[in-house]
Amino acid sequence: MTPEERKSYAQTMFAQHPELFPEDRRQSILDGVVLIGMTPFEARLAGGAFAYKVVADKTKWPEQSDPLKVMWAQSMQADGSEIWMTFKNLSQFPGGNDTTFRVYFEYGCAVTIEKLKG
Repeated sequence: MTPEERKSYAQTMFAQHPELFPEDRRQSILDGVVLIGMTPFEARLAGGAFAYKVVADKTKWPEQSDPLKVMWAQSMQADGSEIWMTFKNLSQFPGGNDTTFRVYFEYGCAVTIEKLKG
């Protein structure tokens, strides 16, 4: 998905589900910047393509649960699942360089954003 396609999709999601996207995060999503406090879905809209790792909350999810279902459920009803999403984009950090970074989520919210070397 190109940055323009990502922005267009985000605007469509804002219109269809305004309750899921607080006003104070919408511009960051459109600018392609992941913020602390975002849900995994907001981060996906902001950051673009990603790789992921999910450790599902064993009290809520049965073994062998689809990790993408676990991840997206955090936007609606967070639980104790742990999620790592790794992105590479030009917009997260100043300077316009293509930068790889990892976002860690607890209880449905981004708690750390780590710039990776390389």
